[in-house]
Amino acid sequence: MVFVYNPYVWIYFAAAAALLATFIFTIYKKSRDYLWAILQLTVMFWCVGFGLQISSPDLDTARFWYLAANDFVGFKTPSVLLLWSLMITGRKSLITKSRFVSLFIIPLITDVLNLTNAGHGLMYRRMWMDTIGGYPVLHFNAGYWYWIVTVYCGILLFIVAALIINDTLNRKLLHTKQGLAVAVVTVLVLLSIIIVLVTDGSLFNYYDPTPLIISAIIVGTTVAFKLKKQEPVPIPRNVVIDRMTSAVLILDNNNRIMDMNATAEKFLGLKAENVSGYSIETALSGWKELVKACVEKTDYSEFSRDQRYYKVYISILSDERSAAGKIVIIQDVTEYKEIETRTLRQEQALIALQERNRIARELHDSLGQVLGYINMQIEVIRKMLKNGQPQTIDSSLVALSRVVEEANIEVREFIYEVKTTMIFKNGFFSALMQYLLHFEQNFNIHIETKNPDNITDELIGLPIGIQLFRIIQEALANVRKHAKADKVTITFENKDNNILLSISDNGVGFNPENANCGTSFGLTVMNERANHISGQIKIDSAPSRGTTVTVVFPQLSAARMETILENNDTVSDTPKIRVLLADDHLLFMDGLQKLIEQHNYKVVGTAKDGYEALEKARMLRPDVILMDLQMPRCNGITATRLINMEMPEIKIVILSMSDREHDLFKAIKYGASGYLLKGLCAEDFIEQLNVLASNRTVISPEIASQVMEEFNLQKEGSPETNPEECLSKRQIEILSLISKGLTYKEVAAKLYISERTVKYEMSDILKLLHLRNRSEAISYAQKAGLFKDK
Repeated sequence: MVFVYNPYVWIYFAAAAALLATFIFTIYKKSRDYLWAILQLTVMFWCVGFGLQISSPDLDTARFWYLAANDFVGFKTPSVLLLWSLMITGRKSLITKSRFVSLFIIPLITDVLNLTNAGHGLMYRRMWMDTIGGYPVLHFNAGYWYWIVTVYCGILLFIVAALIINDTLNRKLLHTKQGLAVAVVTVLVLLSIIIVLVTDGSLFNYYDPTPLIISAIIVGTTVAFKLKKQEPVPIPRNVVIDRMTSAVLILDNNNRIMDMNATAEKFLGLKAENVSGYSIETALSGWKELVKACVEKTDYSEFSRDQRYYKVYISILSDERSAAGKIVIIQDVTEYKEIETRTLRQEQALIALQERNRIARELHDSLGQVLGYINMQIEVIRKMLKNGQPQTIDSSLVALSRVVEEANIEVREFIYEVKTTMIFKNGFFSALMQYLLHFEQNFNIHIETKNPDNITDELIGLPIGIQLFRIIQEALANVRKHAKADKVTITFENKDNNILLSISDNGVGFNPENANCGTSFGLTVMNERANHISGQIKIDSAPSRGTTVTVVFPQLSAARMETILENNDTVSDTPKIRVLLADDHLLFMDGLQKLIEQHNYKVVGTAKDGYEALEKARMLRPDVILMDLQMPRCNGITATRLINMEMPEIKIVILSMSDREHDLFKAIKYGASGYLLKGLCAEDFIEQLNVLASNRTVISPEIASQVMEEFNLQKEGSPETNPEECLSKRQIEILSLISKGLTYKEVAAKLYISERTVKYEMSDILKLLHLRNRSEAISYAQKAGLFKDK
């Protein structure tokens, strides 16, 4: 082989030297990117081969190095570059064995054709040497296959550029600038190949720049892009890990400690250099919960130690092929736990406050309205009777029956404490819309709402929502009773940090100057509710022009509203009578407490059962105990007996929904000073308590007459009441059959009625005859002579 000096050779050799340096640095950094290393070697050989080729004046020598560098190595470089681009863009799954082989089929065919080119000329029809500028240059006439393999390589380079540009623009690559640079240089390689082919190399003085441009890609990418990615310890490690306030551990696949930050050293009381390489079980033997979380490969765990709470987050580390270890982050969340606990308590307190507000007004706003409606309808029906309007009476009775049935359901819900208002379940507006629909159907008054979207449930909050709901109820009740209107418009506005709610009707109206706020149209109740939420009521009305009730109140934060509600609940008067409440129904007890504390009574304590009432009575020594009849563990009668035996000076009043006389007898027998039904209205209830304060016995008027009759029955020892005087014919038949020992089912079959009817009639019989059970009824029937067949 003969070589001559060519100054252009230094360009190729410099590119090869740069590639060699990057290759050595890549190996030094222990990179596992084998494709990148192969690419560096192939292009380095390509550059060296071209350098030797342009330095040889001999055709055979020049041809040898050209074919070795360009055809046997260079034509395979685009395939390797494509494989590398698929790897870095996350498309490794596309590289199957069959696709891998297919990428190199055309380059391998090219190698075979080069070895046999003398016989067919498919690669090169002719090669010759020429001299340009005093330096040897190799020329050739390309064969058909040369163009095929060249186009193939161009297509591969185009795909490489497209892949990298797409992922760079879609921010799928970590280093977008470097990715874009690789794509741009790849496009330049493709353009240079096209230019060389079109100009026959004359533009570049008949030297091929392709390996030089590809080497620029490799060197630039390795220095500017690849080295950042391949750093075993990331450059921002000190910022990201060492400055973290959380403790960080780095473990390998065998759960050995590789590293930890300063926070972890302080947290664990260890030094990284003293435990590096040790298993976590050995190094952290005193942290069993932490070791367990790391060993069991959980993603998240919590544990407590020395009255502090910690959270552990574990993430798997990988090297693009398999798991290489895990990073463990430990956070002290004690303060967050305390905040969470306080928040939960505040929420519970707010819920209790809201429930107390609801109970305090529920009976007045629901049953009170119903009773007022019933009273009005009764007067209307009386007039209809006088005027002879049976058909109208029937429709009125149907409506009245429906209202009474709903009231009965509400009473039962209060008794069993399962009443949950629509507001608590679905929010203010859901409750309001359902109520307005119900109001329209019952009273035939059309209601229109305007701009309800101006206010949301979140904006007004639950306490305000309840008060607004009740104000609307009261206003509509006034419309129904007084306005003689057939249409109501409810408008919502939100402006200047104030919320405005107006209820307008097209009724008869009135002169506000002639209205007494304390007595007219329920204004007292509405004003009280408005004041409760720092608002005010405005009335705009005139005769024959209808009435508009406007509620204006400020938008308040939850904390501010809570403060206002607490201040509004404060009672300024000093109670004179100290009361202990004993009831297992917390809602009823809250409402009762609020009621009596408004009338110079002070609740000094509450109890949930008879035993607790006894303990509180010993400790607090109240003047009066209001005792529920039915309570768990120890009922009211037993508790009354125990308290009266030990502290006879304490007055005890039994409260119950029951009107059964034997309950009253037991209560009085064991020392109760009074017996009141829970169904008493508020005024009567307070009046009876005031009577009790004057040392007189209190018995509910509803059952006083029944008590006297029962005492008379017991005194005589035999029934003086003629059953035919108080029982219907059907009831006498049922009682007669029952007294003969027939079951309810047998009685029903004999009288051709349902068993349910028998039970219902029997219940009425016991009530009418003041009997307690079926046995007493049979005894009564036998004494009354109903046992014999008539």
